[in-house]
This record gives sequence, C-alpha cells and structure tokens, in this order.
Amino acid sequence: MKKKTINILLITPFVFYIGFLLWNILFKYVSPLEVFSGDRYCSRTINLIPFNDIIQGNYNKLDLFGNIILFIPLGIYISIFLKNKKIFKNILSIMIISLVFESCQYIFGIGATDVTDIITNTIGGAIGIFTYNVFIFVFKDEEKVKKIIAICSFLIMLVVSILLIGIIIAN
Repeated sequence: MKKKTINILLITPFVFYIGFLLWNILFKYVSPLEVFSGDRYCSRTINLIPFNDIIQGNYNKLDLFGNIILFIPLGIYISIFLKNKKIFKNILSIMIISLVFESCQYIFGIGATDVTDIITNTIGGAIGIFTYNVFIFVFKDEEKVKKIIAICSFLIMLVVSILLIGIIIAN
C-alpha cells in the first residue's frame, strides 16, 4: 500500500476521533456555536477529590470506563504522531490534554470538572501507548504497525459513523 494512502487512512480517522472527543467532552451539553451565548445551559462544578463519586456511592461504570476507552486511541495516535520513544513524556502529554479539556469545561461552564476524569483519561491514554508499544515489539516494524493501525482505525471510524447516523435517524 502506498505511503500516501496509509497517511489518508490514518489522518482521516484521527480527525474524526478528535471531533468525536470534542463532542463527548466539551460539547455534549452545548454546541460550539452556543458556548458564548448567554441563553445556554451552564454548569460549572469542580471535584478535586479523586474517585469521590465512587466513595459517595455514585458509581457510574459508563463514566469511569468510558473515559478510559475514549482515551485509548489518543495514546496510540500520540505514539505515532509524536514519535517520542519516551513513554513517560507521551503519558504526560495525555495528562496535559485531559487537564486542558477539564479546564475548558470549567472555564466555559460546559460540564463538570473532575480530577477523576483526568486520572481515568490518562489511564486510557497509557493503555493506548502500551498497546502501540506491544505492536512495535511484536511486529518489529514501525511502518507495518502504522499500516495495521491505519486500516483498523479507518474501519472503526466507519462503524462508529454508521452507528452515529443510526442514532441521529432514530432520534
């Protein structure tokens, strides 16, 4: 497969994923056009106690595991695009990105800012980084791994797109 085709198969799902990430974290309650409107939903809460919801008995599996799953691809993409061999720096990048998302939720009043989300997002990203490194170890060829990830991410993007279209049509 040509390198240009692989890059298209990799970048297209990455752009889709970033949009999906923004939609699920920043714009699940308010559209990007409404962020600066005075007549919109506004929620500004902050939780600085890790796993406080679980301690309080408000355990939400979807919230906890959803954050982990949502950030696994980011760990893989950061490993590919940053080409940084230092795992700690890649994990730190994930944590900073998560911190920026959580800060934006608070600043713009578009969701609940929670330190638990930063922790679970970082765990998800670390799983993605680990997964990428396992692929490199198994296949011993970075270009081959990039092809595999490009094809898989493109197929996943198609499946998610179909599901989203189905949800939109059903509603």
